[in-house]
Amino acid sequence: MRRSFLIAVPVFLALAAANASALDAPQLLAKLTPSIYAVRATGLNNAPLASGSAVVIGPGQLVTACHVLAGAREIAVRRDNVSYDATLEAPDVDRDLCLLRVANFNAPAVSVSAAAAPSFGQRVLAAASPEATGVVVVDGSVAGLRAGPDGKLDRIEVTLDLPVTASGGGLFDEAGRLVGILSARRAPGERLKALPAGWIASIKERGVAAMASYRSSAPAAPAEPVVDEAGAAPAGGASPRVGETWRYELVDKMTRTRRDVVYRVDRIEGDRVTFNQGARVETLDGRVNRIATPSGGDFDGASPPRGWVPEDIKPGARWKYSYKQAGTGLRTDLTGEVTGESTITVPAGSFQVLRLAYKGYVMRPFYGATGAISAVPYTAVAWYAPELKRVVRFDASFASKYERLDESLVLKEHRFD
Repeated sequence: MRRSFLIAVPVFLALAAANASALDAPQLLAKLTPSIYAVRATGLNNAPLASGSAVVIGPGQLVTACHVLAGAREIAVRRDNVSYDATLEAPDVDRDLCLLRVANFNAPAVSVSAAAAPSFGQRVLAAASPEATGVVVVDGSVAGLRAGPDGKLDRIEVTLDLPVTASGGGLFDEAGRLVGILSARRAPGERLKALPAGWIASIKERGVAAMASYRSSAPAAPAEPVVDEAGAAPAGGASPRVGETWRYELVDKMTRTRRDVVYRVDRIEGDRVTFNQGARVETLDGRVNRIATPSGGDFDGASPPRGWVPEDIKPGARWKYSYKQAGTGLRTDLTGEVTGESTITVPAGSFQVLRLAYKGYVMRPFYGATGAISAVPYTAVAWYAPELKRVVRFDASFASKYERLDESLVLKEHRFD
């Protein structure tokens, strides 16, 4: 493997020997690196949430992966010691592509490939800024093309290995044209994937259409809904409805950091209730249908496929779950049990709840050992309020030699906007 360095910025290009003469490395570096930036998402009290990458596609405009921004209160676009405040211009959560807008930002834009899809075995290059201290450019090839339900290109699989913070970076052809946006979240053993660059042109249109659909789908409701002092939903089946908002606080007990987690109902179609522009979808009875963008810590990230609350739950019930966590693919085996009924008081009010206790194991990766994973003991407790059809508190914890988790998600407010 041969590495080339551009002195102006701390970047490197890893070139396979068989492809070493296919591109002029200095020209490629000079073309791509000015258009690749790091993205940092922060929550309440400037607590860091996630880091990723972004690609400049126009004056003051960048594209990144939406999951990098999940739960963010502030967004920064960074390079070395320079940071720019960014705002979300348009989201396409279903496709995991988001447009960012940065004022007074004049970095050069990349050119987007007009091709519908790259070809199998085609040489491609991934460019990202995983650490905000420079740009990494690595070459590989197209290993697979996946079609969506409409028969059109849905994912590009490549023979590359980059960290999760490369999500939002660019996948380029040999001429330096953008062919995809990296989505580095993957289970152990899965290939790095990219979202088709052809989707970028429709992000704003799809975002506007989605918001219009959310507004037009609102069911008939009183102009001034009544909310009781505890923030509970009004009687008469008025919940769920468009504009209904559940605000939680996620507390990291080890670092004492706190951030808000908001679930807002944007659309109701039949039995499907859509939150946060498609980031979370539930059924009318509060059961999980899909979590596209986890934002509530392990309440979302480690959630069983249908949520933490089984159907027809009652005191004394016991059950088992064995599943792969969405996004990471980590195998999780849990035994659940209703350990009692009680009244719990959280910032949103006092509620009669069932206490659901979980014990089991989750497979966690070993840092520094590619592909190595180990079973780690895992515990969680969910306090479920049947009157709300909602978990009002959720605690989760695990500890291994390499990492620990001890967090709590607590309901702070229930309102109708």
